[in-house]
Parts: sequence; structure tokens; C-alpha cells
Amino acid sequence: MTGSLVSATPAKRLAWWAIGLTTAALSLIGTLSFAFDPTVDPFRDPVSDYALHRVARVWFALAVLLVLAAGVLLVAAARATSLPAGRTTIVLFGLWGVALVIELVFQGNAAVGESTFHGTVHRIGGAVLFGALPLACASLGQRLSAKPHWARTARRLTGCAIAGLVTAAGFGAAQFVTALPAGLLERVALTAELVILITGARAIGRAGR
Repeated sequence: MTGSLVSATPAKRLAWWAIGLTTAALSLIGTLSFAFDPTVDPFRDPVSDYALHRVARVWFALAVLLVLAAGVLLVAAARATSLPAGRTTIVLFGLWGVALVIELVFQGNAAVGESTFHGTVHRIGGAVLFGALPLACASLGQRLSAKPHWARTARRLTGCAIAGLVTAAGFGAAQFVTALPAGLLERVALTAELVILITGARAIGRAGR
């Protein structure tokens, strides 16, 4: 019992740090979208276009690194509370982390009609990024639903997963239907992803008490 309490306190702290970093990243993206760099249209242009502009490049990279750090802290907190994640959830969450790194390292194409290797890799990474986390969330919610003391958390995670998949599908549709506001739909999908992280961190934080 004593050992469990010792591990619980760090888990709670790690979870709340993850929430703080995720919130900071969301604030940065919001600032870039609506106040910082008017050269990128938040309704039409993707978030990654900030990496193509000298002024906004650093802030975009910082936002990605904050989300990546939040993911690492979330994994550490989950391990400290012995969260029964399962292999599927772990693999999908790992793919999401790799996709984040890809989005940071490989820049998107500078123009819509342009086709480059790094732009193609960036596009594939984006598809994995927006698909892997909601699927990991759904997998975890399904696994936790069988455990009575995790049932409430499972319902919340399942709801977040559905929202993440729906918003990701909306952004995916915008890649083929030019009339749709791709930039806005991407920002909505990204917000849904960050809400998934916050929801998971809050659940782990409560378990770590």
C-alpha cells in the first residue's frame, strides 16, 4: 500500500504537467491562427504553413514540441498508475508520437499544386497524426469499459474518440473537396486531439490520487 501511494503522487504531477503543456500548445496555435501571423489564412491554410514563415516557424515548432512532451509525460503517468492500456493502444499512441516528429521534421509543400518528397511524407504523417490518437483513445476506452472503476473514464474517452474521428474525417474530406475550409477543419481536428490528451491526463491524475 505504501509503495502504491509513493508512485501515485508523481503520476498525478506528471498528468497535470501534461495538461499544462497541452493547454500551452493549444494557446500558441490559437495565437498563431488569429493574431500572430496574418500571412496564413486560418480558414484555408494548414497549421503547418507556419513553418514556412520565418517569424512563425519557431512558435510552430515550440507548439509541436510541447504536445510531444505532453505525450511523453502522459505515458510516464500512465505507467506509474499501471493503466491497463493494452498493446493496440500503445502501438497507436506510439505511431501518433512518430507522426508528430514527422510533421516537425518534414515541411509541407509551399503551394497546393506542388509535389515534393518532404511534402508527401508530411502529408502521410498528418494522416497518421489525426487517425492514430482517436483510434488509440477508442481502443483504451473499450478496454477500460470492462473494469467497473474505470467505466466513467471509458465513456469519456469513447466520446472523445468519436469526436476525434469525426473531425479528422472532416479534414480528410477537405483534401478532396476544395470548397471546404481545410484550414479551419484542420484546427478543429487538432483541437479535438488535444482535448483527447487532456481528458486522458485528467483521468490518470484522478487515478493517481
